[in-house]
Amino acid sequence: MIAISLELALLALTVLCLLLFFGGVQIFLVFGLWALGFYTMVPEFPASNMSILAFSELESFTYVAIPLFVLVGDLINRARISDEIIEFSRACIGWLPGSTGNTSIGCSAIFSAITGSNAATTASVGKALHPPMDDEGYDESYAAATIASGGIVGTVLPPSVLLIVYGVMYGVSVPDLFIAGIVPGIAILFGLVAVNTTLSWRNDYGQDSSAFEFQPWEIVQTAWQAKVGLGTIVILLGGIYIGIFTPSEAAAVAVFYILLMSVALGKITRLEQVVSASFTSLLLIGVILPIVVAAVAIQQNLSFLGIQEAVSEALLSLGSPWLVMLAMMLIMLATGSVLASVPNIALTVPLLTPAAMELGLDPVTWAIIFIISDAIGFITPPYGLNLYIISGITDIDYLRVTYDALPYLGMLIAVWALFFAVPELNVLA
Repeated sequence: MIAISLELALLALTVLCLLLFFGGVQIFLVFGLWALGFYTMVPEFPASNMSILAFSELESFTYVAIPLFVLVGDLINRARISDEIIEFSRACIGWLPGSTGNTSIGCSAIFSAITGSNAATTASVGKALHPPMDDEGYDESYAAATIASGGIVGTVLPPSVLLIVYGVMYGVSVPDLFIAGIVPGIAILFGLVAVNTTLSWRNDYGQDSSAFEFQPWEIVQTAWQAKVGLGTIVILLGGIYIGIFTPSEAAAVAVFYILLMSVALGKITRLEQVVSASFTSLLLIGVILPIVVAAVAIQQNLSFLGIQEAVSEALLSLGSPWLVMLAMMLIMLATGSVLASVPNIALTVPLLTPAAMELGLDPVTWAIIFIISDAIGFITPPYGLNLYIISGITDIDYLRVTYDALPYLGMLIAVWALFFAVPELNVLA
């Protein structure tokens, strides 16, 4: 009788939290309510466990890297270094059909490799390149969809903030995750460029005879002009891969480097610019970390209830590895389309990891496969964070942008399925 009452109470609590979630209540409050309700109902878990969990989870030094990476991106915006990155990207791949669209995708890859944030990348590139794409004859919603799709590259390419969160949560080496994200990230980049080039050629978007002139000397010139931004990438990734810095140390050195170079070159002239950029970083960390604590608490509670084992057994009962993989992909697509990234990582990964291990995936490879699925969620309704960001910036209807993002979505799912089915393709994992 007690067990039945507990089950009914937890079911009622879950239904209430789902109603609050779909009613627009912030995810942290929904998660926190469920966790506290669970602690109240289950005597084995006292409420004091929340404070103990918060301390043990957040004492990891690696989390320091998150606000520092965000600060790097904000400083680049304040110093107008992003303009130089755009010109370098245009010189590298702007000669292809759909030159400005490809420039937005290439710029997203470079910018995300500096900031590690897809949201910041989408916002920055959208403000800079959507007006030129509109002027060059691109359909406005297609241009917005291209920028939103390019913004997801930063989720997979190092130094992705989500790779840091994943590594800390599950004890996977963050440098190993960074290395393993290179090949899939580049594959996604090339896939996005291929889709845009094809569609631009078919629809006569941005066609300009001068756009097809490949000029190596221009690449050299724009690379020198973008030396601060490109130098930041060298410090961040080179220092981590060689083993000189941890991710947190590399981010701190990158912040110092950008400040030093920007002040020396006259790109940052007021203390107000630095203070404003720092405030954004503090705001973001204040949003992410409470969600991490609440999500990890729910993860422990679900493990106590045996939910993770039940899901794993249900998946493995399908028998065929291909059916198991297909079911996992459907689950990841579903959760990625309705959950924000951190809750998705905290809740979905433990449910699917046992099945992933049974399929023969190592922890690093599985992490990258999951992060790709999470990245796809950024252009998948109803969540589609990148779609919302670009829709807000351009004032274009969300559904129009979503429709024009479908070709990119199809390509992303194809790349994801390929790396899931043939993990050996990721030679660096």
